Formats: sequence, structure tokens, C-alpha cells
Amino acid sequence: MARADLHLSSYRFLVTLSGSVRIMQDEVRTAAAFYTGSAGERTVHLLGPYLTQRWPDLKGQRLLGLGFAAPYLPLWDGQTALSVSARLDSATQCEAGRMQYCRECVVSGRQLPFDDLSFDRVLMIHALETSHAGHELLRAVWKVLRDDGRLLLVVPNRRGVWAFSDTTPFGQGTPFSQRQLRVRLEQSMFHVENSRTGLYPPPFPRLGGRRAGEAIEKAGRSVLPTFGGAVIVEAVKNIWGGLPLLTAKSCRPVGRRIFETG
Repeated sequence: MARADLHLSSYRFLVTLSGSVRIMQDEVRTAAAFYTGSAGERTVHLLGPYLTQRWPDLKGQRLLGLGFAAPYLPLWDGQTALSVSARLDSATQCEAGRMQYCRECVVSGRQLPFDDLSFDRVLMIHALETSHAGHELLRAVWKVLRDDGRLLLVVPNRRGVWAFSDTTPFGQGTPFSQRQLRVRLEQSMFHVENSRTGLYPPPFPRLGGRRAGEAIEKAGRSVLPTFGGAVIVEAVKNIWGGLPLLTAKSCRPVGRRIFETG
């Protein structure tokens, strides 16, 4: 009976593992197909200005794109001293042979294969929301980022329409609100310096024209500033976050008094 229960538990584990791998495969297949089409090109066109506004000049900088960031790295072509695209290992089951960037590699989400303090900038997109170890991923980013470096993180917005579209990479994984993302970053020893949303046009083909998209994007920023399809956050390292708090209570010396008896 015990052996039968063991076989049943093993079968359930394999089914669960197979389902998780299938979900990961679907996530990457969606991202790869999305960015090779016109919808992906329009998305890069709409999100690109937000990214270059935060990082207008990366001359001589070392840039790491983590997740599915390869479509956005050309925004800084000709500026960076080094630009690397790193896909998470959970996102390579079916697309490992289709690299889309000249310097692209596959990495583990728990431990990045780069030296500590080796990058000036890290761009994360389609990474945190699909990671099953988000805290470990952010801590690994913290290690490879220079002390004066900056992190630019793009995740699906919980309030946006894109989070409900499972045919786009923004509809995969767990979306975040701005507050939730701020808390997650603070727990991983990052300090948020700027937070906003973008990508206001809904993911409908008929509303996906470039001019229409630009008009909706401009109107959305003015009318619904927190309802964009993506949350865009810039953060820096909290280098003092690892110092332990002093818990000992302060003490004041008290003078001794001697009383004579008798």
C-alpha cells in the first residue's frame, strides 16, 4: 500500500512538473512570436521612449538585458561598451536554438554567471512576472549591478488591459501594481526612484496602427496615468540594506551610592 502511494505521489509530481514546463514553453513561444510580428514592433515603438527617457545616454556603459529584453536593446546601439541579452533558463525549452541578439545567452534565474559589480545598467522585461523565484532573481541582479548602477524593470500592470491578454507576453505570469512592485524591490534591497505606467493602447489589432497608438498613448498618460499596460520602474541599489539593525537598548550610567548602616 505504501509503495502504491509512493508511485501515485511520484506520478502527481511528474504531472505537475510537466505542466510547469509546458507553461514556461508557452510563455517564451508567445514572446518570440509576438516580437517577430507587427504587434511586437508597435509595442517596442510605444515603450521605447519611456526607456530612453530614463536612460538617454549609455555611452561607455555595460548593459545587461534580462528576460526577453533583446527587442529593446537596439535602442542603445552604438552607445554601450557592452550589451548582453540573457534569457532565463525557464524560458529556453523550445526556443534555445533561436537567438535574436548577437550577444545572447541562457542563464539561471537564481544565480547569474557574471562577476559581481560587472554591469552599470540592467534592463529586466518579461522576467520577474514569470519567475518562480522572484526574490532570488532580484538578489542575483543586485549582485551583478554596480553600486552606482541602475535597474529598469518592466512588468505587466495589474490594472491594465494587457494583463488579461494571454496572446501577448504581458498576459503571462503574475502582474503587479506599482505598490506591489515597490514592496518587492524594497524587500530585495532596491530603492525605487521613479515609477509610472505605459502602453495604453489595448492589444486589439484594429486599434494597433502606429498613429492611433501614439494618440491613445498620449491621451492615456493624461487621463488614466495609472492604467497603462505595463509598470515601468527605475531603481537603485540600497547598499545599506544589508547592515543589521542595532537592537541593543541604550543605557545610561547610574552613579553608585553607598549608605552607612548602624
